[in-house]
Amino acid sequence: MSTTPQAAQAQQEPTPKSWVDYIQKDLPEHLDWWPYTLGAIPLTLFGLLVATGLMLTFYYVPSPEKAYESVEQITHEVYLGWFVRGLHKVSVDLMILFLLFHVIRVFITRAYRPPGELKWVSGSLVLFVTFAMGFTGYSLVYDNVSYWGMTVVTSMIGALPIVGTPLLHLLRGGEEVSGNTLLRLYDLHTKLLPVLLGGLVACHVVVVRLLGFANVEGSRGFHPFYPEHTLKMGAIAVGFLVLIVDLVMIFPPMLGPPANPQEVASDVSPPWYFSAPYMWISLLPGPVAIWSLLGGAGLFVAYPFVDRVLSERGWPMMVMNAVVGSVVVAAVAVLMYLDTRM
Repeated sequence: MSTTPQAAQAQQEPTPKSWVDYIQKDLPEHLDWWPYTLGAIPLTLFGLLVATGLMLTFYYVPSPEKAYESVEQITHEVYLGWFVRGLHKVSVDLMILFLLFHVIRVFITRAYRPPGELKWVSGSLVLFVTFAMGFTGYSLVYDNVSYWGMTVVTSMIGALPIVGTPLLHLLRGGEEVSGNTLLRLYDLHTKLLPVLLGGLVACHVVVVRLLGFANVEGSRGFHPFYPEHTLKMGAIAVGFLVLIVDLVMIFPPMLGPPANPQEVASDVSPPWYFSAPYMWISLLPGPVAIWSLLGGAGLFVAYPFVDRVLSERGWPMMVMNAVVGSVVVAAVAVLMYLDTRM
């Protein structure tokens, strides 16, 4: 009597009996293929962000009078301060980049299929909170570019329907960007968001281990989580640390002139990961742009359930995902290019 692939997998993989068994249970061999390591890389970068962020808090002063001066001191006077600041900046940019790569890979391969919906939802929340972490950290530099970038992004938040104005006042501490804004973003960046992000990352990892990994055609065997998989992920982490160090040495962190509320920066722009939404809002009428972004974010989080409904009706979702993913990536690339030209 023949057996199904799911039954064969159940026979090969021992049934876990405790939470330790869930963590240490064998992994499918396809997790050794490089596209499937994209989830472990942001986890490594998150650890580096926490470590370097703690070091920076020893010297950073969250006040309009001292913020820029303290960043300047970190960059030019504190021993290896520029290096630690560079590690922190490069790590958050790479973490967002590889989270996006990870999302694209999961989307294209439909790895969110049942019972993986919760993995996608928890991962989506990790991505959104990481965006918030990047923005709040970008604003704390308090040079003229980051000041006006902070003004632009908070204005985008203020344009949200119903909750926009209360959120704007909550973030800014008033109508305009001020010292209250800087202090509130500092509290978010160093207290609330790291705890929230750490909890979400831990939740996502636990959910992935409990629910297991999606079946991939051509992946038949299993390998132990420890020591084989752990050592391979450790080697990847070390390789990325070397890459980040090289990037910081080649492209050390820069610092522009101090914030000047009376003079708009000539190259004012939000962080690169917000440039596409910024251009979208700039090109379209306000309500249309905002509602389309909100609808897109909601569809993004709920997409596994949309996929299930459409696939049950016979839609070729692998083809659909390839087309939709290509169109979205191309649109984002065009919007980011337009932002650099304006």
